[in-house]
Amino acid sequence: MNEADFVRFLQDTFPFSRGKGIGDDTSVVKTGDCCQLVGKDILIENIHFKLEHFSLEELALKSLAVNLSDIAAMGGEPQYFYLGLGLPPEMKKEKWLNFFTGLKKGCRQWNVELAGGDFSSSALMVISITVIGKAQKPVYRNNAQTHDLVGITGVTGESALGLKLLLKGIKRGYFVDKHKQVTPEIQKGQILARYVNAMIDLSDGLLMDLNRVLTASRKGARIFYENLPVTPNMKKICRENGWDEYEIVLGGGEDYVLLFTVSKENLLELEKENPGYYIIGEVTAAPGSLAVEHKGKPIQITRLGYDHLGKK
Repeated sequence: MNEADFVRFLQDTFPFSRGKGIGDDTSVVKTGDCCQLVGKDILIENIHFKLEHFSLEELALKSLAVNLSDIAAMGGEPQYFYLGLGLPPEMKKEKWLNFFTGLKKGCRQWNVELAGGDFSSSALMVISITVIGKAQKPVYRNNAQTHDLVGITGVTGESALGLKLLLKGIKRGYFVDKHKQVTPEIQKGQILARYVNAMIDLSDGLLMDLNRVLTASRKGARIFYENLPVTPNMKKICRENGWDEYEIVLGGGEDYVLLFTVSKENLLELEKENPGYYIIGEVTAAPGSLAVEHKGKPIQITRLGYDHLGKK
């Protein structure tokens, strides 16, 4: 069973009667004239992170940021969160206190509050955050329209390249920092929400997350690789190490920029806001069709991105 099959099983088994349940970046419940957003991510040592790669302060900041990114993907405003924490018993107090130093820094930086949670002793470190937010009009994954343009708000692949460098033993540098430091695009999400038809944050790879939008919307897409912002330095490092640039840029994961679809008419209005984005493709009417080309030549897609339950 892969992740998509598991999500479909959960949707079929646990229908949600109070709003939008399983299958988007957050759940959505109507509360008065607003909507409550609830999202949850879990990070497990040696699966999502290695302690030798992060200080506890860095890890806390990233853990909070990736959760806030889900609120940004709905066009929402984060408000507060709950923390579940599993700590190895041998971890000294002065070390895990650094985690809460980072968490407090994130609270100040992104204007959110810790509202409660739970903790336990654990063989490995486990971080589980449930974030609460609000939105007047949430943006879902399932509303991409034929002839919409596909856009992203930032660069993809740099975090994945940073991880490869980390695993190679390189502990500092621009790309390593891109992997370790996440900035949730909360303000951009709120601007985009006024114009776009569908939106998602890129956590598991550009093509993997785009495919989630297309599947939910029953559409297809064409992506034009030359429109993606790939820096010469990134190309150089990939070439020097024999790494597949296409695979890193299209399927690397942990970018945490926003991907959206927008009509050509609304794009003209969005341009006036100038939030910063790149138009990289277009939505087609053919469900399940996802094609990538580079200057007119097709790119063979062998891997969409990271599947949490798929074979590694």
